[in-house]
Amino acid sequence: MLFIDTKYANMLNTYLRNFKQKKDYLWNFSCPICGDSSSNKTKARGYIYRKKHDLFVKCHNCSYGANIGNFIKEVSAPLYDEYTLERYKTGTNKHNSHKKPDNFDMFKQETTLVLKDSFLDDLTPIESLPSGHPVLEYVKQRKIPENKFSLLYVTAGFKSLTNKFTLKFTDEKNDHPRLVIPFMDQHGKVFAYQGRAFGDETPKYYTIKLDDRDKIYGLDRIDYSRHIYVVEGPIDSLFLDNCLAVAGSSIGMNTIEKIKTNCTIVLDNEPRNKEICKIIEGYIKNDFTVCLWPDTIEQKDINDMVKSGMTPEEIQTTINENSYQGLAAIAAFTGWKKC
Repeated sequence: MLFIDTKYANMLNTYLRNFKQKKDYLWNFSCPICGDSSSNKTKARGYIYRKKHDLFVKCHNCSYGANIGNFIKEVSAPLYDEYTLERYKTGTNKHNSHKKPDNFDMFKQETTLVLKDSFLDDLTPIESLPSGHPVLEYVKQRKIPENKFSLLYVTAGFKSLTNKFTLKFTDEKNDHPRLVIPFMDQHGKVFAYQGRAFGDETPKYYTIKLDDRDKIYGLDRIDYSRHIYVVEGPIDSLFLDNCLAVAGSSIGMNTIEKIKTNCTIVLDNEPRNKEICKIIEGYIKNDFTVCLWPDTIEQKDINDMVKSGMTPEEIQTTINENSYQGLAAIAAFTGWKKC
């Protein structure tokens, strides 16, 4: 019963650190399974969310996943007894009260969980910055959702940070702060990261690989049982539901090929850009579903669309209504491209 699950989700506020309700059927808290962070008590990467008629729990730090009943059991045995008794009174029995989420197997972990990648030790979490901090104001100005702040970090010196892990820079002169976006796998291991300049520093983006994997952002949070969107930039991906991103438009084919039948390719809105047109045409020929932005959209990318006043829901609807595959994609692309 969803109303009982909701009632007991709200009752967890006395048991969980940094507990707060973000919106209907979405709660955020510091995960009690992994502790979330021993050094920063403001970390809150655990979520209770709705899927169909049930509530489930997911931690974006340790990848713990469970239904609401089994999570309550982990948190408080007495509260769990009350919960099961109330569900029993409504006619919900032990066989259907604790339904396993459809995507639970995607988040299944080994006994020893990666609690925190050591790479993150050298970074300052955005969500820990005091009100009024210029970096926090920068993130807010870009209208990045507050519940995604935990995915973003800042470093005072990007070159010195990078040279601790790989000798990318022979000269650390004129080092400067950058926004850091870690690329993590499903176990929370950082295998790449992107540094975004705050000012006019060039290049605007650095993307550093720590191993040979494809530069795909969002693997730690993706639900493979649902439709997946694939965009160019990590920041753009933060506005869409169930979205992966790459550092640029040359999407890693080996990784994306595996989800071909369950994804939509969403490149930037640049019909006059020859390189973008060439890449989109390649995906169409390879039978991918692609988004071709309508003429009513003037902005280049998703973040610009949000800053102009569009909601993420409106953007997602626009993508769905302007996605094509096969012969329909060939015809739409012919009319779309201006290069």
